[in-house]
Amino acid sequence: MNTVSKKRIVVLGAGFGGVYTVKHLHRLLKRRRDIEIVLVNNTNYFLFTPLLHEVATGSIAPANIVEPIRKALGTAVSEFYLDEVKKVSLTKKQVRLKNKTLSYDYLVAALGAHTNFFGTPGAEKHAFTLKTLDDAILLKNHMITAFEQASTEADKKKRLELLSFVVVGGGPTGVELASEMAELFFKTFAKEYPKKIIEEVTVTLIQRSEELIPQYGAELRTIAQDSLTKLGVTVRCNSSVTDVSAHSVTLGDNTVIPAHTVVWCAGIDPCGINCTEPIGKEKNGKIIVNEFLQVPNYPEVFVLGDSASSRSSDTGELVPALAQVATKQGEFAAHTISHIITKKPLKSFTYRHSGSLVSFGQWNAGADLGGIILNGKLAWWFWRTIYVSKLISFTKKVQVIVDWTLNLFSPRDIARLYTNCKHKDKR
Repeated sequence: MNTVSKKRIVVLGAGFGGVYTVKHLHRLLKRRRDIEIVLVNNTNYFLFTPLLHEVATGSIAPANIVEPIRKALGTAVSEFYLDEVKKVSLTKKQVRLKNKTLSYDYLVAALGAHTNFFGTPGAEKHAFTLKTLDDAILLKNHMITAFEQASTEADKKKRLELLSFVVVGGGPTGVELASEMAELFFKTFAKEYPKKIIEEVTVTLIQRSEELIPQYGAELRTIAQDSLTKLGVTVRCNSSVTDVSAHSVTLGDNTVIPAHTVVWCAGIDPCGINCTEPIGKEKNGKIIVNEFLQVPNYPEVFVLGDSASSRSSDTGELVPALAQVATKQGEFAAHTISHIITKKPLKSFTYRHSGSLVSFGQWNAGADLGGIILNGKLAWWFWRTIYVSKLISFTKKVQVIVDWTLNLFSPRDIARLYTNCKHKDKR
């Protein structure tokens, strides 16, 4: 009996880059019996990270933004390993996991990024982050607990600290989270807690640069500032954070903001891959790739998303760390691997920005669609339509739409959910 010698494509990471690589590889190569696709991830689900802020503020149920990998990808994956990547040997073409070693013919690394605290004293220990599902659930539980404690606290100074919420970082994540927090506190919680408690609540958004969402156009930046101010968020631009404690945030001008809750949305570091051989990296740790997203001298290794220092071949400009970039790179990497296997000529990676979207809470958003600026209800509808379309399964699309529809007629969910995950020093 003849056996077919199979080429093994190993994909590290099941974020946007990894999942879209697998989906397109399967579409392109599913008729070939000599190909197997192996996926490695440290969770057994794909997480739709752009909606984490809505989980943290009770708009969407946690289960509705996760898709089990085996259900989402099905037969597209020959083998799935729930494991952690420890080291990659580029010369041996092996990936050492925590529990196993895998060989590969082609490797796609799309391991995403983790929070960058920029060495700020106390930030890693005391601040919350918003990168995982546990982060969102933990933050929601913490905010609810803060309100419950404040409602029975007689000492006004302690109450004000409990009811002070600081978001560090005025990029899209920080802006969307601060908007949703303001709506949760000043609308939903206003119906559940005494008026005097709500009057003492403050939401502060701290941004290092002169304006919010600096990567977006000027008009959208102005819309963001105005929208947050109307929601009751205090925006402090040109402000750097120099220290974070369990009870306060200190700014560069020595201003101290008492705060029981600090959420760090100020930046990311690439997870990258730990290689036995030296490879080119930028100062920020991103791996340098060529116009085909390959690691120089190792054409069988591709790096995507937040881990890669990639440039669009037509403009020479670095591509941003966005989900839409990782999605397009996943499709590109799949086509490139398919072309190598089928001996077709390769094309360089070019990136065309599809537009910018940012939400400012219920019924309000901003959109920059190729220079066409929208804001208000129309942009909000457009934002939600685009995000729903990016969810993988029909079931999850329906569940999120149902959540959003119910929010139009009923309050957000304010149940404190059970989780095994505990924040470092928060109570």
